[in-house]
Amino acid sequence: MRRHLNVVKIAMSLFLGLTIFGCAVFNGGKVPETVLTPLEKMDQPKPTISYGIMAMGGLFRTSNSPEIVQSIIAGELLQTLEQSNYFSRISKNDDEADISLSVTIKNTGTPAAMIPAIITGLSLYTIPSWATDNFEVTALARNRRGYSKEYTLSDSTTLVQWLPMLFVFPVKNFSVIPEVRKNIYRNILSQMKIDGFITSNTTVKISGSSQ
Repeated sequence: MRRHLNVVKIAMSLFLGLTIFGCAVFNGGKVPETVLTPLEKMDQPKPTISYGIMAMGGLFRTSNSPEIVQSIIAGELLQTLEQSNYFSRISKNDDEADISLSVTIKNTGTPAAMIPAIITGLSLYTIPSWATDNFEVTALARNRRGYSKEYTLSDSTTLVQWLPMLFVFPVKNFSVIPEVRKNIYRNILSQMKIDGFITSNTTVKISGSSQ
């Protein structure tokens, strides 16, 4: 009886190990890898920014994500804003901020990908499968001079489940997913900088009329 329990424990440990490490996550590469360049010296202080973000997702229909997911997604955006070193103050719901940034991110997948994933599990990861998460980010930037511009970017991540991914997982693990989202945010900030939202000594290059 004890030997039987040990065999079950080993089998479960093996299956859990394959589930966690027998996969790898790959960047869709639709948004170029973006590194934010430092601000040039400005006559005025760095601007302040107020941000808000809404996360949406779902396999069968798109709806607001659970509160825990909202918190994680908001934390990624805040971290990106902080690391940019572009702003003197970052806050939420601040009507006095120089810039307001309203972000919506939608995460959609393919329900049909669940069937191949089950087959992969039953085959002990000898039969490969993959599933793609698509991220679409829409960001509306406004400044106190009355200008606004909307930015829309899309990227994706693909989870590959297959035994050889054991060797790829250390460098292509689940950390790829938040990095893809943060790279989108960096790209938006870079475009905002070019458009003059952030640098006060740059002419605002806004398409369309002011609000």
